[in-house]
Amino acid sequence: MRRTTEEHFASHWLTIQPSLFDFLEDEVGELDDNQRLFVRIAESVELGRIARRYGWCGNGRKPSSRLAMFKMFVMKHVWNFPTTKDALAEVRRCPSMRRLCGWESQSSIPSESTISRTFGDFALDEIASSLFKDFVKKVTKGRIVIHRSIDSTEIDARESAATKGEKTAAAELAAMRAQIDANTEDYNSLALQKERDLGTNLSLLPTLCDWGCKRNSKGKTQYWRGYKFHIAVADGDFPIAACLTSASVHDSKAAIPLMQMADEVALSLYDLEDAAYDAKEIREFSESNNHVPIIDANPRRGAPKPDGRGEKAVGIVPAEKIRFRNRSGVERVNGHLHDAHGGRTVRVRGHAKVLLHLMLGLLVIAVEQSAQMLS
Repeated sequence: MRRTTEEHFASHWLTIQPSLFDFLEDEVGELDDNQRLFVRIAESVELGRIARRYGWCGNGRKPSSRLAMFKMFVMKHVWNFPTTKDALAEVRRCPSMRRLCGWESQSSIPSESTISRTFGDFALDEIASSLFKDFVKKVTKGRIVIHRSIDSTEIDARESAATKGEKTAAAELAAMRAQIDANTEDYNSLALQKERDLGTNLSLLPTLCDWGCKRNSKGKTQYWRGYKFHIAVADGDFPIAACLTSASVHDSKAAIPLMQMADEVALSLYDLEDAAYDAKEIREFSESNNHVPIIDANPRRGAPKPDGRGEKAVGIVPAEKIRFRNRSGVERVNGHLHDAHGGRTVRVRGHAKVLLHLMLGLLVIAVEQSAQMLS
């Protein structure tokens, strides 16, 4: 019987070619755990498109390898180097890292300024988001995600917050491009989002750097300047979708676009969300896509919050309480991104570059956790 695509990918992943590791160790020396993860990422993600997209066209001077530079950016997030300069220094210091990235000699490694300009090109092309989406599709093909959890995390940025005038101008431009009346009282309302497509919803979300506040797990309100990263996570702490907005955007405003993104890559059954997403429109949108929303009750909405989490959302209280525990997966992914893969070391400026930085970290986490999806 001919093997399906997902069966072939699963067997390839679970073996990840012991012979490949043997070959590499013969060439560059013994590989540690991070180097093996780096190789898994290079093998599992369709990096060939970078070589095709940024390949030399035959005119002028042959440019430095964009594929090798992209691998270096991935390496930066695998080892959680705080800056590109640190990652570049490691590549120059360690011959095995240099050769894993694709540079045969130190003279072929480009300057830091060239690498920074290339990072900007990658950001404009949204290459990491595209690779992440395709990888998630490949892993989840033929599978059903039982629980899909959504949450956001704060992203501190090293840039000035946008002024009121800049926010207004950006909102008017986004509305004009989406052919939406900019004078509408709230053209990002949940009721309107339900009727729009993903592209329109994403284009209308604010993306400038500004101030945000959020109540943490200890009940304390914290403030930060920067952005907010919204993530959808499947069982097994496997991220399946993400988007980046201004820090001031309420979690609920990004819920429907994020659910639309997740629906494009994976079939899921239950939507698990905390009290910030307690809105009729979000429940209705989830149900309209044949999902079961399990959303924690917001005590600010009417009756006092009952004992236990989410008892107000679904009639079968014990079953709901058990399922709602799976929402901790998205919190673990947020923490893992911050602690180990670049969430706390954002040094770039601007929405496009910050999104690229975070998506590289999320791509590393996706490859780390995909073994559980394939087992």
